[in-house]
Amino acid sequence: MAVIKTKGLVIRETSVSDTDKIITLLTEDCGKISVSAKGAKRPGSRSGYGTQIFTYGQYVLFKGNSTYSLNGCDTITQFYSLSSNLEGFTHAAHMIELASDAASDTQTTALVLNLLLHGLNALVKGRNPLLISSAFSIKLMQILGFPPHMTSCALCNTTEMETLHFSFAQCGILCDNCAKQAENTILLEPGTAKAILHILCSDHSNVYKFELSPDNLTALARIAGRYVSERLDKQYRKLDFLREIDFKYHY
Repeated sequence: MAVIKTKGLVIRETSVSDTDKIITLLTEDCGKISVSAKGAKRPGSRSGYGTQIFTYGQYVLFKGNSTYSLNGCDTITQFYSLSSNLEGFTHAAHMIELASDAASDTQTTALVLNLLLHGLNALVKGRNPLLISSAFSIKLMQILGFPPHMTSCALCNTTEMETLHFSFAQCGILCDNCAKQAENTILLEPGTAKAILHILCSDHSNVYKFELSPDNLTALARIAGRYVSERLDKQYRKLDFLREIDFKYHY
């Protein structure tokens, strides 16, 4: 049985008994893994705090043939304060669901984890949750190899475009002429296009450092939500509750 040390973020915790639970970790070195945390629910357990959802820590694991068991952990930081803010918590949960679905291999998971940690940190600092989760979605698609084409027309490659159209079928912007031949395109304001370019061109520490007008943010959120759903072939519903109680989510 090998001993492994890795940093990771707890994205799920499931009770299996009065004293034990299983946690799901996004890790830097091992990909997405399930870990048996025996005794973690006991009062005063040294591993109790480090096995809560939204906790980022250093974990010492025993690796069996196909399973991981927790031997010890030290908390680096935790984002559990997001649970006191309904909007921030909902967007954080949405981002975690996306990250979990995107964690396909060790290298990809490490990149996804880094992007997610910066996003959760931005939420804790009070940044606009809709902007953060939208930027996360676009950058996540770039990590997975599906970045939207934003530097020229996705069909004819012209860079001379008076009006921008976004095509989900062509995964990027179209010029006026090509947009006439395409279906399901939407007009794209320059501010929204610049925001997408910023996201694609920034490293993970700077990807969330921009501001948008309410209209441009609504457009970005609309594009990000549909784009990620179509690329991952899944309907993400965690933000639906916010759409029921807040008009700004009606996009």
